[in-house]
Amino acid sequence: MKDLRDFFSRQNQGFRQESAQVAPQSSSPIKIELASFVDLGCAAWKLRQKMFDQTTGEPKEDLRHLARHVEVLWERLSELGLQIQDHTGNPFDSGQSLEVLAFQPTRGISRETVIETVRPTVYFAGKRILMGQVIVGTPDNSVSEEQS
Repeated sequence: MKDLRDFFSRQNQGFRQESAQVAPQSSSPIKIELASFVDLGCAAWKLRQKMFDQTTGEPKEDLRHLARHVEVLWERLSELGLQIQDHTGNPFDSGQSLEVLAFQPTRGISRETVIETVRPTVYFAGKRILMGQVIVGTPDNSVSEEQS
């Protein structure tokens, strides 16, 4: 793990889009593809989505015994320079660097808001390596228009 931390600290200093190689104490280098980090980040995000209640943030009762392990995984990815951003619940502005899959009229909101993150945004060493995909809720004015 220390070899990987050393590698990632070097990567943070000089980020490159291509594959990276590092020679740990052993004689064979480790080759790491950024696509592997995208897959790993998305898998960790999906685990958290399935394991934790999205409204309370608490582990679901039947998965509580695994929650600590998922949190450790999440922390280790962060220590290695991988950040995974879920956009659900955040206000949406058209200038954001997100792929909007759909706009959906939604009751109870007063401005455009991300109502679902389909795929998170993933950053490595502060650089985006995967653009998030979201569904944006728009204020549902049909109820107020019907009452007028």
